[in-house]
Amino acid sequence: MDGQLDFFGGGSDRGLKGAGPAREDYRHRWYFTIVPPPALAQDIERGAALLARRFGARYPIRADRQHVSLNGVWRSKDEIEPALVDEALEVGDAIRRPGFDIAFDKLQTFAGNSRSKTGGRSIVPTVLTCSNGDREVVALHADIRREMQRLGMAVGPRSFVPHLTIWYGPERVPDLQLKRPFRWAVRQFWLVHTIKGQKRPDYIGEWSLG
Repeated sequence: MDGQLDFFGGGSDRGLKGAGPAREDYRHRWYFTIVPPPALAQDIERGAALLARRFGARYPIRADRQHVSLNGVWRSKDEIEPALVDEALEVGDAIRRPGFDIAFDKLQTFAGNSRSKTGGRSIVPTVLTCSNGDREVVALHADIRREMQRLGMAVGPRSFVPHLTIWYGPERVPDLQLKRPFRWAVRQFWLVHTIKGQKRPDYIGEWSLG
């Protein structure tokens, strides 16, 4: 991959509601997402833990934190304005789309957007992606983005690469085609709020697909 896509977008959201501060010192995030079923998420975590040690990554993403980000709503040091939450919930209410199946069958490391918590060696995200068959989740992202624009909310770029981050580590991983894809039936999407250091996200809104 040429780089990880920032689902919060860049500097093109000036004057729009949302987005939050440009610096990466925020503690709170609000975003739309889909998540794997709990049993599958645990399977992904176990597989990631075994593989991560080969590449110097000590802490794979826990099962209860795994997600596929769709559209960012806000990021900040502080809490979100209630009116912006109401608008995000209105966006979710407006989506009409059938459920779909998704299969993540490729392991790769995204370049760019590397980060370091200590100021030392950078770490990069290793993710699961779809070789094909991601058209429906891309369409869901586009629908949410369009509704956000309608309400004057900040949006990220049109381009979108569905991915599920499984660890951050110091080494790039060679692209790997999985023999057994991680597959599930997507029947809901959520609006969630995550707080840095908090074990579980807060699920603010849930909507059915179908």
